[in-house]
Amino acid sequence: MHRPAPAFVRRLVAVLVTLLGVATASPAPAPAMTELPTLHRDKGCKGQVALTFDDGPSRRTTHRLVQVLRRNKVPATFFMVGQRVQAYPRVALEVERAGFLVANHSWAHRDMSKQSYPDVRSSLRATRRAMERAGLHPTGLMRPPYGALAKPARRAIRDAGYVPVLWTDDSLDWKDGSSQQIAARILAGLRPGRNIVLQHDGVNRSPISVGAVDRVIRVAKRRGFCFTALDERGRPGFPTPRVRVVAKDAVEGTDAVVSLELDQPAGRDTAVVVEAGSGTASVGSDLPAFRARVAVPAGSVKVEVRIPVSADAVLEPNETFTVHLRDPEGLEPAQEATPVTLVDAASAPRIDLPGPPFLPLGPKFS
Repeated sequence: MHRPAPAFVRRLVAVLVTLLGVATASPAPAPAMTELPTLHRDKGCKGQVALTFDDGPSRRTTHRLVQVLRRNKVPATFFMVGQRVQAYPRVALEVERAGFLVANHSWAHRDMSKQSYPDVRSSLRATRRAMERAGLHPTGLMRPPYGALAKPARRAIRDAGYVPVLWTDDSLDWKDGSSQQIAARILAGLRPGRNIVLQHDGVNRSPISVGAVDRVIRVAKRRGFCFTALDERGRPGFPTPRVRVVAKDAVEGTDAVVSLELDQPAGRDTAVVVEAGSGTASVGSDLPAFRARVAVPAGSVKVEVRIPVSADAVLEPNETFTVHLRDPEGLEPAQEATPVTLVDAASAPRIDLPGPPFLPLGPKFS
């Protein structure tokens, strides 16, 4: 939520913030999000629109908003207040599991321009801890309450490893207006290039604001805008998580289980081709050729993949094959190849488990 201010004051603040810049975790400060460079336009895309929602999660409103966004297949970024995450952890987790990115909006929504360096760092840390306890994987983005910052807060944000994000299109949904009027304000503020829209899912008027989302999406798409989330720099786009392979030893005649683990949520569906390669174990004799495109759904940061391993009657020492990641879509492989150890079936320890045998059901997501 934001304090009411005359229009000329808001414009003056936006210009000053743009000129001064906002300190970030990167070596060179990134510009404030009130002004954004021209977008290199995608084919058929007039501009990008990143919907962002502040002050949640709300038990009453956030679930409804998630359903609206999913129905429209539109991404978004949620800036959450730590106290609310602690109060409604299941609602917060629903947001991420639905494929949306979550970010830090302070612990108690205090004006950071009036807080000390230790207070700001403590607020950010407490919020992150609450998110992690709820099972979330928060991004490195934060939004200062009211968009207000002073030098101590900027240093605290930078030193805590966060990138501050403001907005280009303020819905003023906290202030007044029907759903139709809020939608009209947002649509009037969209420009060719990159747009960051500010709405709220955690204030008293949030149900009215959520009622504007369907119209904003429908009309903006008709006008040629494309919807996106926020990337690592806080700009409209998507993060590119690093994906690594974690492998367990495999016994001949079973499946080798490898996990694809992302270092952060992607905010969209991603995929990579998993391919088995020969080591001391040979593809074609010790294991069949394996190459599969594996999808990682938005909201997931881990996928298990099973690679069949052949069995033979020869007693032999442990062997290895390699797992390679090829043709990533929205991901960056963290390593070129990962070895997997094959244990000879005759020498592997036998463990008898009660109950029916395990039946693989395909990729497992978390």
